[in-house]
Amino acid sequence: MLRPNLALLFVILAWATNIPATAVLMEHWDFWFVSVLRFGIGYVTLWLVFQWREPAARRMGAPVETWRLWVLGAAGAGLFGPLYNAGIDTSNPIMVAIMNAASPAVAAVVGRVCFGYPIERRMFPAIALAVLGCALATWNPTNPGNPFAVRGGEPLILASMFLWSWYSLAAQRWLTGWSQLRITTATLGPGVAMIIAFYLIASLLGLSSFSPGAPRGALDVGLVLWIAVGGVTLAMLFWNFGVQRLGLVVAALFLNLMPIVTILVLALMGQMPTWLQLGGTALVVVGLLQAQLRSLPARRAA
Repeated sequence: MLRPNLALLFVILAWATNIPATAVLMEHWDFWFVSVLRFGIGYVTLWLVFQWREPAARRMGAPVETWRLWVLGAAGAGLFGPLYNAGIDTSNPIMVAIMNAASPAVAAVVGRVCFGYPIERRMFPAIALAVLGCALATWNPTNPGNPFAVRGGEPLILASMFLWSWYSLAAQRWLTGWSQLRITTATLGPGVAMIIAFYLIASLLGLSSFSPGAPRGALDVGLVLWIAVGGVTLAMLFWNFGVQRLGLVVAALFLNLMPIVTILVLALMGQMPTWLQLGGTALVVVGLLQAQLRSLPARRAA
């Protein structure tokens, strides 16, 4: 069982380092162009993998209305990508990592509000601790006036998390019988088209630039390939492989490592977390971990 565990560790590394890598790239390029690079290159490589792994998939599965793919593409990439990158650009990257750790709690709320799924009782402590942890992480008693050290981009991160949760749940309902590779490829295409359109509109309005500039060096090129090919294409393939071999519940436990890895990488880059941020991270992770561990025996028995 070593291979699926290593695959999931790669996924965590790829997704966790996306935040600091994107932050470095946005020191040179704006979030519109970085979104085009990440999702555009990621889609091209994903489409090539899809053609290789599932060449006959187009002729299989129930037909789906085109508008559904565009709605899913908007939620999962077209709106999600620019909002998320804009949030990273205008927030503390450590706070983004902490908020990302609360994604399962956000997914539980979105499932209840948008699809009527009941929230399992084990998730209520996780949701409460996620809210408390995020509040603690932003609290800075030394700030004059407002003690919460927010920079303005946190609502954008939260909005992107709601979009991603809705996309994840709606895709499984609307595209029943499709493989995860086919779902991702079919919905990412319309999303990338939207991201490119938004970038062009932003450039026309003077919010971005048609001439963003060349990479500053090999580091920029490597980071772009990492967040696009590593964070989109390979991470998706390895995630599905890990879930297939170990199950979704066990695979989800690995996600608790993401904020820890992100904060460690940021610390190595010189951005040290405060004790309140570390405490907030611990509350979020502990809340979600207890919920997942409590569900483990029942789901394994099922």
